[in-house]
Amino acid sequence: MNALEHTSFPELAERIAARYNEGDDALLLGMLGQEYVVRRNGIYLHGQRAPEAHAAIVLDYLSSPGTAPALMPWRAITYFPGSSPSVFREKVELPLCNYAAEIIARANALLPMIDAEAVPSLIGSEMSLVVRVLPKVYLHVELFQETPDFPSEAWVLFSNNANEFLSAQGLLTLAEAFKDRLLGLLRIY
Repeated sequence: MNALEHTSFPELAERIAARYNEGDDALLLGMLGQEYVVRRNGIYLHGQRAPEAHAAIVLDYLSSPGTAPALMPWRAITYFPGSSPSVFREKVELPLCNYAAEIIARANALLPMIDAEAVPSLIGSEMSLVVRVLPKVYLHVELFQETPDFPSEAWVLFSNNANEFLSAQGLLTLAEAFKDRLLGLLRIY
């Protein structure tokens, strides 16, 4: 958190598309449909310290050189140097496959809570959505339900220049946070 002590929050807010609260000298940053408060002494969610993985994502995003988002063409994790496609598949896409039918059935309740919207599929899947995970980083998710001939499938793609806003590890952690939040909401709604 030492990096935050000497940071100009108003300038940072403009670059990363966050809101600056002058009275509290804090940044308000949306991530996965929730508002994180970035203070000089830490990152908070619902008045509590944010989970360590979430704080790491936010810090990575705050220190990024990126300025303008570029959505298209969507990119698989393999396009980003330093990524581990097999780990990504195991930790993000395969768990989503197990719940594809439930996610599709409950999409109307779930999508607004993660700052997502249904969009036309790029590949003919049953459901396609775009998630604004951070103000300048997006995910494109394609979900296929299980059929007698094929198992369920989930593909998670990143906005074209997501690597300008997060490191390869940050992208993996962000996708895991998305998966955890979506599956957690699925248990509730």
